Amino acid sequence: MERKPCFGSIREVTLKGGFTKTDAKPECRECEHFRDCLRDGKRLAEEEDQREELRKQNMMAKIIDLSAVFSNDLGSCLLEFLNRIYDSPLGMILFRNLVIFYELPEDEPSIPLTIPMSKETLELLQSEEDGALGGTLPGESGPSRNPFFIRLVLIKRSFPNNRKANVGLIAHEVVRMFSRDDSGLRQIRKTLGDSERELFKKMDDRQRIPWLMKRWGFQEELEAMRQALSGLQP
Repeated sequence: MERKPCFGSIREVTLKGGFTKTDAKPECRECEHFRDCLRDGKRLAEEEDQREELRKQNMMAKIIDLSAVFSNDLGSCLLEFLNRIYDSPLGMILFRNLVIFYELPEDEPSIPLTIPMSKETLELLQSEEDGALGGTLPGESGPSRNPFFIRLVLIKRSFPNNRKANVGLIAHEVVRMFSRDDSGLRQIRKTLGDSERELFKKMDDRQRIPWLMKRWGFQEELEAMRQALSGLQP
C-alpha cells in the first residue's frame, strides 16, 4: 500500500468524561485508507505514550537517587507526590528542572532554593551511557536550548503518621518554588489557558500557591497540612 504524506494523521482524541472523537480532515472521510491510517495513528500515539512514561520514570528515579530523604514515611510521600505531579499539567515543565529534596532534622519551615545549571554541570549528572533523561538534555530542543535549573527543597519539618499533610507539604514547597522566580512563573503560565493565565497574573504569592495546588489536585493535602501546622502552634 502506498503511504501518503498525511498517513497516520487521523487520531482518536479523548475528551473530558472519557468520551472519544476522531480528529480528521473532511477529505479523510472518503479516503480508502481511513482505517489503516487510523490504526497507524494509534500505534504512533501508543509509542509516544510509552516514551513519555519511560521518561517520567527515569526522571523520578533521578530525583529519588539524588535526594536525601531519610524517613520511610516521608520517602513514600515523596514518591506519591512525584507520581501524581508528573500526571498533572505541572509535569510538562518539571522536565526542564531537577527538583531535589533534602530532609533536615530541624523543626523549622521548609526552604526552597533554585540554582541555574550550565550544560557542563548537567553532564556531570547524566552520562551519555545511561541516558537517564531519555537521551536528550532537559529543555533541549534542536539547536536552541532553554535554561535548566536545579531546584532544592530543604524539608526541615514533617508530620509523623500524617500522609496527606506530608504530601501537602511537599506539593506546597514545589509550587512555592516555581511561583517565586521569573523562570518558574513563565513555565507555569505555559500550562494555563488564556483566561487562567490572565487570572494568574493578577494574583499575589499568597493566592497563587493554594490556587495552583487545587488546580493540580492537592486541595485535600493542602487542608491536611494547614490543620497539622495549626496543631503545632502553641
